[in-house]
Amino acid sequence: MPTFTPRLNLTQPDTGNKLWESDVANWANQLDKAAAQVLSIHLGGAAIDEEVVFDGLFFDEDVTITRVTLHAREAPSGAAFTIDFIKGGIEQTKNAILADGSNKGSTAIAGLSYTTLEEFGLKVKSVGSTNPGAEITILVHYHIKALP
Repeated sequence: MPTFTPRLNLTQPDTGNKLWESDVANWANQLDKAAAQVLSIHLGGAAIDEEVVFDGLFFDEDVTITRVTLHAREAPSGAAFTIDFIKGGIEQTKNAILADGSNKGSTAIAGLSYTTLEEFGLKVKSVGSTNPGAEITILVHYHIKALP
């Protein structure tokens, strides 16, 4: 039974297909890996609660958000630092979290896609109560949407 590549949904035939294995498999796997992308956003200075830190991006292709990686030069303390995605001006309640006292963290994001017509943004939803956290780099992991 055929399988499919995880990102672009390219059909992979059953094992034993010599043409596929010798000529196409490596190409298809590399093409599928190329669909994985990272968008880097830097929050300079101290984090501010409810601040929109990035807005106005329209992706060139339809994409699916898969993960957010956060790194803070100065960790939040007293509470976690969280951000939410904005789609067309509307918060998506798909929060990424940097734990209280932590300088780095990663959050899987499920069920969030953007078409080329939907505006992408990020908003701070909470900051540390003692120290809000500062100089935070936000890496948004996404991939180009699978073929239909």
